[in-house]
Amino acid sequence: MKIKARIDRMVDYEGSKLKAIASANIGGAFAIHGIKVIDSEKGLFVQMPQTSYDKDGKKQYSDIFHPITADSRNDLNTEILAAYEQKLSEDSNMDDSEIPEFGQTM
Repeated sequence: MKIKARIDRMVDYEGSKLKAIASANIGGAFAIHGIKVIDSEKGLFVQMPQTSYDKDGKKQYSDIFHPITADSRNDLNTEILAAYEQKLSEDSNMDDSEIPEFGQTM
């Protein structure tokens, strides 16, 4: 199945491990929103959208969506991280004349 990924929002908060929020389209049939790109000590990784709940006084997390096979997980991660790297490259190549002034959108 063909996977298309895009970065919906870059995150640039000082000290935050969260780097971006992404979406993916799988085969033109399914959309996943709220995928996170996180920077850890081991490098970048992709975190699926999650919901949280309390169990025995502890906060627990459960993926809302997740790939079933290792191959499909690898394919999705590869596409998300490639979209992230492309977005970083686009943002670093933007010259000052392309940066919108406060209150303007691109």
